[in-house]
This record gives sequence, structure tokens and C-alpha cells, in this order.
Amino acid sequence: MSDPITSSISNRAPVRNLPMRVATAPVNWNNDDLPDWRAHVPFPRILDAMQQAGYPATEMGSNFPPNASVLRRELSHRAMDLCGAYQWLPLKDMPLLTQRLDTLVPTFTTLHDCGCRHLIVADELTPARIALAGHVPPDGSQSLDTPGFQRLAEGISTTAMVAQRFGLRVHLHNHVGTYVETPDEVAALTAVMDDDAADFCFDTGHYAYGGGDPVQFVEQYAARIGYLHLKDVDRDVLVATRANAWSFLAALRHVIFCPFGDGTVDIPTIVRTLARSSFDGWIVVEQDTCRGDSTTTAANNLAYLVDNCLAGLTSQSLDASTDEKVVR
Repeated sequence: MSDPITSSISNRAPVRNLPMRVATAPVNWNNDDLPDWRAHVPFPRILDAMQQAGYPATEMGSNFPPNASVLRRELSHRAMDLCGAYQWLPLKDMPLLTQRLDTLVPTFTTLHDCGCRHLIVADELTPARIALAGHVPPDGSQSLDTPGFQRLAEGISTTAMVAQRFGLRVHLHNHVGTYVETPDEVAALTAVMDDDAADFCFDTGHYAYGGGDPVQFVEQYAARIGYLHLKDVDRDVLVATRANAWSFLAALRHVIFCPFGDGTVDIPTIVRTLARSSFDGWIVVEQDTCRGDSTTTAANNLAYLVDNCLAGLTSQSLDASTDEKVVR
């Protein structure tokens, strides 16, 4: 059942001419990890929902057509851009990674032909790490060793070399349930990753879930962030997740990622810190699960971002903040 507020946003025009690039993601409507969460929104109706919520761009969805001409036509019809695409990869296993990248050439070609320039990657999940998600031992006993992080970094660089042939910039996602979850793990990868080859798709919600302070990371590593997945985190659900050792999927069912402004993530500080740096990537608004209508939730999160983070930011004001920029 749709939330009654949906009718009030039925004629909302996409928000454009913002000082930073803003997009949405299909996960706000269709969560592939929880296919039974709510009714699936098919393509291209999902684009209509995104447009209805006010978004001028989206990431690629698993139900988007692989045919570039069809996808381009539907996006163009709604004056929407394709900003990025997400891909799980066996980054630590070079032979398997090479094989997988070969199979993805048609996908990369479609992305290129649709004007997409960003590839977000994460190391494939393992049962052992999924079981530890949200409560990884702080002593590093269940984390990669230095050679392991170096193999991961090599896999990222290899992926970047292939992606570059299709005009795609690679961004590594710090995903819960991978070996790049906790602050120490993210820092260990940062130390060995070639930032000329790739940077981070920093996910504020996943970083907080993994025990980190997203503001602190952004303040320290703004130069290493080329793409942002912006989420808020419900404090009470996070506490319950850790106390009960819930899985990540259980946490999603309890709506661990909450509406913007209701949680622990200082979204305005994060966005304004990036604005003072030379960040020119996409801000992708995400809430993996929600209570009520998905389109209304997506619209409300966008409104929060515009009103509380982007209001007053202009190219002139950002230029005037040169002396405050994060050192690269």
C-alpha cells in the first residue's frame, strides 16, 4: 500500500542545478538482498518513481535492460543520467578476477554507451565475514594480513585497468560483510591502494555499521573519496544489532538505515566537508529498506539533503573556501 504522501509528490520536478551532483539508486525501491521485502518495481516504472521523487540521475539496477539503446532511450525520455554501476568481484583471486572481468565486457560496453563513467566495486562476500558483520574482532584476528590487503589492492588496480578501456573510473566500496568493513580495515587498504588507479566509494552507513565515525573518515581522507553513498543509521537498531549479533540482513529488516536526520550520521558536516574539498563526484542517496512508501522516503531524503546540506552552497561560495580545503 502506498503512503498517502505519495500523491503530494506526484508532480515534483527533478532537482537540478545543484552545487553538487546528486543521484539515487535502485536499492531504494528494489533490494536484491531482500527480494521478499516488498513488491518489486519493474523497469522502466522504477525510473518514473525516481523522477517522481525528484532525482535527475540513478545508478544501474539489476533489472535494467542490458541493451544500451533501450536503456538510453528510457533515460533520455525522463531527462535522467546513469551515474554509476555496482559490481561484486573476487578481487583477491587474480585468476578468477581475470575471468570475471572478461565476462563483464558487454556490461562495461553498455555503461560506456549510456554515458556512465563510474564503476563501484566490492570484494565478494564470504560466509565467514557475513557472520561477523557488525562485530568484527578489533584485534585483527579475523581480518586480512598485509599480503592479503596487497592482493586486494592489486585486484582493484587490475579492475581499474580494464574499466579504463571503457571510460570507467573505479571506486572501492567499504561494504559490511567484506574485509573492508572496520575503520582499521579501511585504513589498511587505504595505505596500499594505488589512488591513481582507484579511490573510494565511501558509504557513510556501512562505515558507521562497521564501528567507524564517517565524519572523521571524510575529514581525514576526502582526497581519497571519488563517489559517495550517503546513508543515515538508526542508533537503537545499531545497538540491538550488536547486542543480538544480528546478521546484516536482519539489521536491514529492522531498518538499520533510517531517514536522513533521524540517525547518528552527521550528514550536513560530511557533505559540507566534501564541498570544501575538490570532490566532484556523485552523492548517491540511499536507504536500503524503509517503512512506508519508498518513493516518499526517497523524496524526503532528497529534500533533507537539499535543505540542510546544499542550501547556500554555490560555486562562488566553494571557491571562496579555498583556504579551508582539505589538503590533498
